[in-house]
Amino acid sequence: MSVAIAAAAVLVLLGGAAWFALGVGERRGRAAERERHRRAVHDTVLQVMEALALPAPADVVDPVGSLDRVRRTAREHALRLRLSLDNLSSPDDPAGLVPRLRALTAELAADGLAAEVVELSALGDLPEATVDTLHGAAREALRNTLKHSGTRRAVVSVEAGRDGVSVTIRDHGTGFRPENRRRGFGIEHSIVGRLTEIGGDATIDSAPGEGTRVRLRAPLALRLPVG
Repeated sequence: MSVAIAAAAVLVLLGGAAWFALGVGERRGRAAERERHRRAVHDTVLQVMEALALPAPADVVDPVGSLDRVRRTAREHALRLRLSLDNLSSPDDPAGLVPRLRALTAELAADGLAAEVVELSALGDLPEATVDTLHGAAREALRNTLKHSGTRRAVVSVEAGRDGVSVTIRDHGTGFRPENRRRGFGIEHSIVGRLTEIGGDATIDSAPGEGTRVRLRAPLALRLPVG
């Protein structure tokens, strides 16, 4: 009888531990989901509103054309937001990292940013999550260039190595002191947080008068955080 009681007690303890672990996993899952939704809103709605608020020479020269551009941009990003909320990929997104980055720079050209994508070495097939992560972080970095650098030009370099792939965004704008930057959602979450989630990292090098370099590194195979 004592053995049966002990076995039952062990089963109860194991069951309790399993439920506890499940609860922790669910809470972490919900927190991660909230983070993804927060990032999606930041990278779509807020970024587009800020871009539309930026003054452009065409506003004076061709106000009707500028209004058409604003309307077109609003429609495009409203569609992207709907797709994001439905957890779907845009059917018009090209496949592969370099084509996605080139499509991104073409999109940002409408906002006045001239960015060139340079493929330094041939890329093999990458996991879709890796492509999405690098694309999203690069978008945030280029948006920061447009908003804060004082220049309208940037170079995006893509390179594959033995252990991973890197995307470097370089501008020759005003620059800043990274240690003095205001900690905000954009850099910490939309850039650094994105790469950390897949086992990669991001570094930001800048100095006043010397421009800014953002380097994004992702492993060839996903390394999701444990726990």
